[in-house]
Amino acid sequence: MQTIHINVDENKMDILLNIIKNLKEDVIRSYSISSDNKTNISREDTLYEERKERLTQLRKDIKSGIEPMYDFDTSMDTLIEELKA
Repeated sequence: MQTIHINVDENKMDILLNIIKNLKEDVIRSYSISSDNKTNISREDTLYEERKERLTQLRKDIKSGIEPMYDFDTSMDTLIEELKA
């Protein structure tokens, strides 16, 4: 099987999808659509890279056990019990 990546402007996407839908059924096995949001996000959000680095570090800290993870259900049960009191 072969894969093709095609970059299409958002305003032309419906044209490409129409072409894909009108191909013979056995030509395309599957397709997916993804957006190139990283470029748009980093251009619009000046703190994007800083937040990305912080989240990456936080993920590493959680995996290594430096930063504790809390069980949501247990935390909610504790909160409900505190609110009942």
